[in-house]
Parts: sequence; C-alpha cells; structure tokens
Amino acid sequence: MKFKYIKKKLIELRSEVEVDNEIGQFDINKIVEDVYMHILNDVYGWDLKNANLLKENFPAIDLIDEENMIVIQVTSTTDTNKLRSTIEKFKKLDDEYSIYDLKMFYIKDKPKFSSASLEEFEKNGVEKTDLLGIKDILHQVQANPNICDKLYETLQKMFDDESNKSGVTINFNGEVNGIGSVTGGTVTQTLHFGKK
Repeated sequence: MKFKYIKKKLIELRSEVEVDNEIGQFDINKIVEDVYMHILNDVYGWDLKNANLLKENFPAIDLIDEENMIVIQVTSTTDTNKLRSTIEKFKKLDDEYSIYDLKMFYIKDKPKFSSASLEEFEKNGVEKTDLLGIKDILHQVQANPNICDKLYETLQKMFDDESNKSGVTINFNGEVNGIGSVTGGTVTQTLHFGKK
C-alpha cells in the first residue's frame, strides 16, 4: 500500500512536469527541485540543500550535500547536450564544490544514452550510476521497508497533510510546507494534484 502510494505520487509529479513543459511552462521545474531534494534525502540518506540558498543562480548545480560531497542537477531535459553542458559548467567552477561528485536527477524518464555517450561522460567523472530517475527511487523504496516508510511519511506531509489542503506549497526560500519550518513573508507557488 505504501509503495503504491509513493509510485502514484511520483507519477503524478512527473506527469505535471511533462504537461507543463509541453505547453511552455517551465516554472514547475524549479519548484520540483525542492520536492525532489526531500525525496532524495529520504531515499539515499543525503543532506541535500538548494544550491541557490548558498549562492544565488548557482551555475550547473541545483542541490548540494556538503557532508557527502555531492552536487545534483535536477532536469527535465534528457538529451546528451544537457549533460555535456552541465559537466562543462561544473568543471569551470572555481569554488570548493568543483571537487564534489556530480549527479543528474531526471524529473521525467531517465534517458537511454548510447555506449559512446556513457563512455564520454565517465571520462568526465559522471558514471552511469550518477544518472538517477524515478525508477531508481522506486527500486530503493521497494528494496528497503525503512526507506519506504520514511518516504511515505514525507510525501503524505507534502501532499495529504490536513494543514496543507491546497497542495504542495514551495516557498522560494527553498522550503516545503509540511517539511521543516517555514518562514513568513515568502513568495509561494502551489502544486495541485492528487487532492480531493
């Protein structure tokens, strides 16, 4: 039951992104960065933070885990040029984050890159295992009941919490209602789906 709930919410979120992107609305991509930040933290035990909270308009990077030395680009673009561009921008970073492990999280379906492209990416420090998507999350959830329980609770707080009847509200300061504290006076945007 919990696994089915998690799968349903991830599919709804992916569908919302796909439809919005198809009609030229890309704001949702920024919003779901923070949603996936919490999801990835639950599933992989990371301590990801929104990179823009550390440095405004952080190039190539959306999420940072300073403890585990991981940076993640969250994207709905699945072509090789997006990954090449991200790697190129990441290599140009002059700060401490340039030594971190770069990972990609694909909001929509994870691309099936050719062997030649995967080889190219590996030479640039991005392994096939660094390319993550919804199916990777679901495999982890299915394999580990503790992860399943934790993510189920997080998603319920985001999507079903009675105090958050309007949907998932993302504050531009990088916090999600129902997950941690929310400071007043922030601009918010709300996702509506799966609500009765």
